[in-house]
Amino acid sequence: MTPETAVQTFIDCKKQNKPIPQEVLDTIRTYKTWKENSLIGLLNASGYYPDILLEENMEENIKHLLEEYKKRIVPRVIF
Repeated sequence: MTPETAVQTFIDCKKQNKPIPQEVLDTIRTYKTWKENSLIGLLNASGYYPDILLEENMEENIKHLLEEYKKRIVPRVIF
């Protein structure tokens, strides 16, 4: 399951008051391996559904990972 699918399925289940499938929870727990856009989506979803953050300090960990992505961006110099 892709990170985007996991986040969307989590949201859909919450809206419909359905149980969250274990596969979704397992995928969300792999957030440390996700790419930047997926992490941003997860962080945005947590604003509406805070229980998507399954681990203690998960929000801080996501923000740290996003900061690491920012450090990799090389500024473009235009002459």
